[in-house]
Amino acid sequence: MQPHLKRAFTLLALVIIAFILVRSLVVPESFGQYGWYRGASVNELRDLPVNYAGSTSCGEENCHQIIYSVWVKDRHKTVNCETCHGPAEKHVLNARETLTPANDTREYCGKCHSKRIARPELFPQIDPETHGQDLRCVYCHNPHKPWFV
Repeated sequence: MQPHLKRAFTLLALVIIAFILVRSLVVPESFGQYGWYRGASVNELRDLPVNYAGSTSCGEENCHQIIYSVWVKDRHKTVNCETCHGPAEKHVLNARETLTPANDTREYCGKCHSKRIARPELFPQIDPETHGQDLRCVYCHNPHKPWFV
């Protein structure tokens, strides 16, 4: 065998051995246990603290029942309360625990309502450069009753 081929095969064998060694150090033991991901991640995700309570918890306890009854019937019913108001699990368990104020900036509302070609034609879209003269959206629109201006 030619000397240059011996060097090439030796180098290839060293690269393969190095790859196997590095892979055995880097890849977790539980990888591939339940498919193409880390099996231990199932338990890790299950043990994470719950932060979200769900929109139904806002109206069930008679705390925000009026707003909840309006929300259930309007266009924003697919937008969870916690999307704008933040995680509410602590607030549900203790009413004195305040939520972070709802994000009512033009940029935040624009995530859904800025004009995009991919959005359905009937979906309410605006051009943020020309609509509203740089006012906050809630100045004219109530997010709990979006159909009312």
